[in-house]
Amino acid sequence: MAPAVSVVMCIRNVEISIVACIKSILEQTFENLEIVIIDDFSTDSTKQIIQKFNDRRIRYFRNLEWLGISKSRNIGVHQANGDFIFFTDGDCVVSRNWVEQGIEFFKLYDCLGVEGKIYYVSTDFEPTFSDCILENRNGGNFMTGNMAYRKKIIELIGGFDEKLDYLEDRDVALRVLNHGKIIFNPNMIVHHPRVMMTPKRYMQIAARARNRVYLFKKNGEKKYLLGRILFPIDFLKILFPPLILSSLLIKKFKTIDDYKLIPYNYLYAIIERLNIWEECAKLKVFLI
Repeated sequence: MAPAVSVVMCIRNVEISIVACIKSILEQTFENLEIVIIDDFSTDSTKQIIQKFNDRRIRYFRNLEWLGISKSRNIGVHQANGDFIFFTDGDCVVSRNWVEQGIEFFKLYDCLGVEGKIYYVSTDFEPTFSDCILENRNGGNFMTGNMAYRKKIIELIGGFDEKLDYLEDRDVALRVLNHGKIIFNPNMIVHHPRVMMTPKRYMQIAARARNRVYLFKKNGEKKYLLGRILFPIDFLKILFPPLILSSLLIKKFKTIDDYKLIPYNYLYAIIERLNIWEECAKLKVFLI
């Protein structure tokens, strides 16, 4: 008999966190599930660690090359047997009633998707300037670290857009919303571990800004837009570099790593803007 729920995880090099993640899913109060793991060509010991689990509910697939997040998610959806697909990431830990909470909302609201809450580290953790905060406390971000959909709606909209290497989860949600409701359930909880910002990560995030332009072109997405200015605060930092120091008043600084990142804040704003303008030229979109 096919499982009612497929938990789909697309992973890459998560040897440090994957054991806790899988255990949290296997210990769910809702038992009629499978875990579909798409390993996007990990180069660490992720594969060997997963193979040590002796549980038939785990189905492991490894890409023969690095395909990226969107293609990997589409493979996961294709391999899923459940009518409901729950998404999380290999570095996350889900609450024990995570799936049960999602299924309850599907039945209660007859919706197409359920969005859950993501805590960065814990409910009372106080991040500093060098924290790369990944959380979703109030809904509306549609992050696949904690999302669930009816499989049929993902298939209906054509799955994840493989042109996107970031915000592919938001794009899916925007297209699903054209067909029905996505409900936020604050009791469907996932915890994300601490991630420290580095200069390299800073530049990688800045380059992702082009995906925002693509979402605006495709879906009319206006998040972080003020008129025609995308990320207006970052744009002001370029025009008035002393604004970079405003972080000292707004953010929390504890260690030398926090202070070391301040100069990269300006470089980040420049690289972000160059990526925005390059993508605007490519897609024939007018954004500043």
